[in-house]
Amino acid sequence: MSKEIRIVLAVPDLKLREILLYLLKAWEYNVAELPEGEDIIEYLKKENPSLIIIDAALQDKRGLEICKEIKGDFLTSYIPTIVLIDKRQLRRDLLSIEQGVDDYLIKPPDPIDLEIRIVLALRSAAHHFNANALTRLPGNKLIERELIQSLDSRHPFSFHYIDIDNFKSYNDKYGYIRGNQVITETAKIISKNVKACGNGKDFVGHIGGDDFVIITTPDKAEPIAKQTLRDFDAMVPHRYLSSDIKNGFIVSRDRSGRMANIPLMSLSIAIVNNTFGKVSNLFELMDITTELKNYLKDLRGSNFMVNRRVVDKGSKSRNQGRFSTQSRTVP
Repeated sequence: MSKEIRIVLAVPDLKLREILLYLLKAWEYNVAELPEGEDIIEYLKKENPSLIIIDAALQDKRGLEICKEIKGDFLTSYIPTIVLIDKRQLRRDLLSIEQGVDDYLIKPPDPIDLEIRIVLALRSAAHHFNANALTRLPGNKLIERELIQSLDSRHPFSFHYIDIDNFKSYNDKYGYIRGNQVITETAKIISKNVKACGNGKDFVGHIGGDDFVIITTPDKAEPIAKQTLRDFDAMVPHRYLSSDIKNGFIVSRDRSGRMANIPLMSLSIAIVNNTFGKVSNLFELMDITTELKNYLKDLRGSNFMVNRRVVDKGSKSRNQGRFSTQSRTVP
């Protein structure tokens, strides 16, 4: 089991690194050393490790700042971080440690302490963060926590619910391996566009299957959605056989189990803008989101739809004033 756990060592001191390598391999962990000169955040995104052990003296004593960067990026924040630090630096930078790491050990670490801290950090990560096993994006527990915090803050926010249309039929015909590739590629597209078009503290989560969420600010909602639709539609043709692309559909089972001509995959993004703080709880948020999703499912191709305001108490119709018109992907 431990061989499936990948630990990254970001330790510049050669002697200390050799000791740690010996111990971790003796405990049968899969160990990777941070390549010299590599950007650690990008390396972690690429490697998706189970845990990182980082020296506070890394990169001219910027180790603690790097830890904060790791925790500040939603693509790496789930990774348990153990920092190695000397006693003098510990006294000076105690606040930074509290804000940026999951645990710390005084250098050089006692082997028994190190082994216990690793086990506890991994157990805590599995219990609390519940990252999706396929995409490594935050899962349901973190999504719920972020939504509750957004609602409680009373600050304007925008909630995106993203669903891949006709994914099940694609998965049935092409198999789960290709289906998983679509899921991971979609996760990368969403994450990339949130980074490029959104804010530094925006959130991306993976509910499971082909469903994703974004939490951003209302001013960033449509730019993120438009670019995500463009990129998804550009990716889709590469996932089908040329004959299916030519036909514009695949022959597969529909949701009732009958064989049918199923359109190629597209993306639906339901966006709830809580601009005026009128959405007060998760149930109301999901009620509006579900209504948007149901409307989008009846449209062909990739679309997003925004609720620009929620129902006022005096509205005669349930939908009065609730939705904007849909916006299709721009060529």
